[in-house]
Amino acid sequence: MIELVASSLEQAGVSASGVERIKAAAAQMVEDNITPAQVIVAARKGVILVHQADGKIGPEPDAATLTVNTLFPLCSITKLFTATAVMMLVERGKAGLNRPVVDYIPEFTGEGKSKVCVHHLLTHTSGLDGEKIHLHAQAKRAEGTEFPASASNQDPELHEYLYSGYDAPLSCEPGTAMSYCGYGYELLGEIIRRVSGQAHDEFVRDNILEPLGMENTYYRVPQEVRSRVVRRSPEAACAEWTETEYQLNSVSAGGGAYSTAMDLAIFGQMFLNGGIFNGIRLLSPVTVKEMTRNQIPGVSSQYRDEVFPEAYWGYGWAINGTKRDGGDLFSPKAYSHWGAAGPFLCVDPVYQTVTVHLSVELDHQKPFKNMYADYFNNTVLAAITEL
Repeated sequence: MIELVASSLEQAGVSASGVERIKAAAAQMVEDNITPAQVIVAARKGVILVHQADGKIGPEPDAATLTVNTLFPLCSITKLFTATAVMMLVERGKAGLNRPVVDYIPEFTGEGKSKVCVHHLLTHTSGLDGEKIHLHAQAKRAEGTEFPASASNQDPELHEYLYSGYDAPLSCEPGTAMSYCGYGYELLGEIIRRVSGQAHDEFVRDNILEPLGMENTYYRVPQEVRSRVVRRSPEAACAEWTETEYQLNSVSAGGGAYSTAMDLAIFGQMFLNGGIFNGIRLLSPVTVKEMTRNQIPGVSSQYRDEVFPEAYWGYGWAINGTKRDGGDLFSPKAYSHWGAAGPFLCVDPVYQTVTVHLSVELDHQKPFKNMYADYFNNTVLAAITEL
């Protein structure tokens, strides 16, 4: 089906007992203090199986019970919106994946930089190293480097961050290794701004969020809905920045959005549908196919303490391949994205599922992803009775 609906489990090919196991397993995560707050959505063939909230909205003893409309920081899942926006510009003939970044951002200079193309940014194979760029930017600020004024449709702080890294050296030849890099997605956000004439967050709002009816997804979280943002205890992962005024006002193309589980499920269902949702087409099925297949075969990566001989990455999406990322039962063609502090979204086109797991990651569960999300996803896939 095109639209996420509440319908018969028979239509979805899922057992009622399996759905009860999904609900029970999710609730158990909160009971066992794996996470103090969690909202999940599971859907198959466009049918909503589970939409459930467990836990409290904050760490205070008298905190309200969590609701399904609670807002969670998406962190790096925001990159999927950015990648989709870039691909929209590609479809409209306004940007090219094989075009050098310098074609759009002439300030992006340095040895080997002319070889860095837009597709390298999308797949994290640009040769840019986020940590080294951060240190490079810090050094520039310490030196008192003056930057040009930001444009009227540009966030001043993001402009300074971008400018401070434009001349940072590459760590390796573009295309030879995958190194997850948030700065690369800030560059993509700037390309969107320069090509479209709109700030990238406004482009995403007008071309993705509003057409899909994602009314609970924000970059700058309005004051009137901030009471719905999940609150973390000091010992929770990322508590020191996810609820700051800076982050709540962020328009970062790499990690600035806040959303609900259902809004994310709508976004995932649009991809599962081949680029269309509720009668509105956002992407060509050709574009969806290209975004969700491995675009970097033979390229390896290392992320924190994990080594991946085959990185498996598409345009924005992580491709499952042999990684079993976020679930043991996903097919190799499943595609997903994590975010720091606990959010996870996965689409499996083979089993026709969309799963969203928004949680508050506890600090002892590092690295930055809730490794227990696989328990939830396994129960969803195990509930399928008919392929």
